[in-house]
Amino acid sequence: MEKLIGLNEWILDEAISDKERLAEASIYLIYPDLGTLKDLLPKERKKRIDLELRERFRELTDRISVKEYSLLGTKKRPIGIKTTLTFDALKDISTFDCIWHIFINKISSAKKRRVRASQSFYFIKMTVAIEIEGLQKGMQTFEERFVIVKAKSQDDAYQKMEKQKKNYVKPYLNSDGRQVRWRIESFDDCYETGVDKLSDFNNPEGVEVYSKLKSRKLTPERIWDGK
Repeated sequence: MEKLIGLNEWILDEAISDKERLAEASIYLIYPDLGTLKDLLPKERKKRIDLELRERFRELTDRISVKEYSLLGTKKRPIGIKTTLTFDALKDISTFDCIWHIFINKISSAKKRRVRASQSFYFIKMTVAIEIEGLQKGMQTFEERFVIVKAKSQDDAYQKMEKQKKNYVKPYLNSDGRQVRWRIESFDDCYETGVDKLSDFNNPEGVEVYSKLKSRKLTPERIWDGK
């Protein structure tokens, strides 16, 4: 059940059993693990990613009872499905090894919970570089990112975000099989927003509220070899 995302946002009608309760859900496959592909060349990784996702897609569609669904991704590289099925079926699917997460979009005979608000959040503007393995020339994309973080002061807000730098640089694979990481280069501004509290704002990494992608030329100090 830990793979079911968004379930706590709904108040369920207890008179309806899980065998009868229907939910519209987006079911996502686990992306191939970087550790198993890191030693391959980018082109080989790309082929392996496509192959593994197709295998997991076949496993999922062969095991579910519902045959009507919308494909997420492409036939060459499926990333999941969107469908409507019973809660019992959802709980069963959440145990599949090929599943990453199941996002609950709608639930029959249920009400959406109201989110209560409060205050004390700081807005931080930062510059984040998007570094791609092996690229040695051309333009580099970077982002002006804005996040909201709960803090006691501006100094406290900066210190909390400083501790999150290591989390931002964890690499992942793009569609070409290359490693990609988003690295915080600088914190550029911080001010108190006066925004009321939302449960989503409890994330220790902060909450992204605005971003804009830009490009810049790759220079020797910006080149990442994937190591």
